[in-house]
Amino acid sequence: MERKVIVESLEMDDPTFESGVSKTAHTRLTNPTTKQFTYSVELYLGVTKAATSGVGSVTIPAGGFQDVNFTIVMPVVEAAYPVFLDVIEAGTLLAHYQAAENVTIVISPAIIVGPITW
Repeated sequence: MERKVIVESLEMDDPTFESGVSKTAHTRLTNPTTKQFTYSVELYLGVTKAATSGVGSVTIPAGGFQDVNFTIVMPVVEAAYPVFLDVIEAGTLLAHYQAAENVTIVISPAIIVGPITW
């Protein structure tokens, strides 16, 4: 039996984020088969999974699609991270999708000034 899934582009408004913030990526998954499947899905940054959405589950009917949101807390280390989405069904990796753009993590300068005392 052939098991398939089609991953459409991962959408992000601006792929530059502050470290430690929570962001949500969106994608559409399509089941082009004639049978319903339940897929395990995980979005992560970097090959070592510097940040991950955790593994979730999505059930897509035959010939249908599902818009999926992935919430992820950005890493605390400044770097450019490739974005990956893995889709697994019954232990078989069906898609190892890499987004077209990397996510860049920045730490903007900040300062907290305490009270001035004499």
